[in-house]
Amino acid sequence: MGIFFDQDWFDDRLKAAGLTRGSLAQATGMTIDEVEMVFADRRELEGPEVHAIARMLAEDPEEVANRSGAADPGLLASGPVTRSPRNEPSAPAGFVVTREVIAGLHERMDRLERMIELVLHKLDRR
Repeated sequence: MGIFFDQDWFDDRLKAAGLTRGSLAQATGMTIDEVEMVFADRRELEGPEVHAIARMLAEDPEEVANRSGAADPGLLASGPVTRSPRNEPSAPAGFVVTREVIAGLHERMDRLERMIELVLHKLDRR
């Protein structure tokens, strides 16, 4: 397992292939936001995503897994990326994940982080 996501390696491979991060999102079934989270090392690639990227970049899936910091590359499933017809990950019945829902979660997390920073700053001044 790699220690972190090797952004330069992936950007170099994409550039050499004449592709973009948007192409990567499309090939893996992820949103561009999810791809950016992977590149920022805030989200780990899943097995099918590793294999989709490996096919796209004509690289060995184990190399992609190591460069991405994915969990044990030997255990990664090699099946196709499974998404619902609307290209969204599966969710519990009655729950729909939309960009708006994800954006709302990001906003809430940002507010919580700011609040924690304020509390820590006040504690540091004591």
